[in-house]
Amino acid sequence: MAQPPTPRGRKRSAAAENAVLAAAYDLLATEGLQATTVEAIAQRAKVSKATIYKWWPNRAAVIMSAFLREARDALPYPEQLDMTSIFDRLHRMAQEFHGPIGNMVRVLIAEGQSDPEIAEAFREGYVLARRKQGVEIVHAAIAAGLIRDADPDVILDMLYAPLYYRLLVGHQPLSAAFIREHVTLALNGLTPRAH
Repeated sequence: MAQPPTPRGRKRSAAAENAVLAAAYDLLATEGLQATTVEAIAQRAKVSKATIYKWWPNRAAVIMSAFLREARDALPYPEQLDMTSIFDRLHRMAQEFHGPIGNMVRVLIAEGQSDPEIAEAFREGYVLARRKQGVEIVHAAIAAGLIRDADPDVILDMLYAPLYYRLLVGHQPLSAAFIREHVTLALNGLTPRAH
């Protein structure tokens, strides 16, 4: 049996990868998106630009990798769609949106309007990747009879869009009182009707 081909190039160094992602995240959080260049990331991480380009195809991919590493833990989905779980997770999300994660989401969405690479990286790496997990949770809730049978994408939009709207527009605060009223209204609409 033929052996699989040996991958070209050196294996990623975990220390160097962590340094690159930490540098990108730190630059994004403190200096902003425009300052988060491959040159600046390489300088801060003490690696060459060639090393970064060997592992990531472009600046957007590095930035999204750094953002996603932080956001995965900071913005988890609830385990199931019940009042307590949804309130807890959306409240945690609102709190995270008051800090660096929220600033980054704002910047990445804004920059994505004029930079197709950033838009695609944000959509594919963050929004659509997370939605796969969310759709599974919605399907499980429908199967368990916790919520009415409806389009999972519409349900996720209904639950999450108000937080992004307040984050981006800033017309009202992302407060615990807002989250509680929003979750209550949303779940009242999703609760199966008695026959």
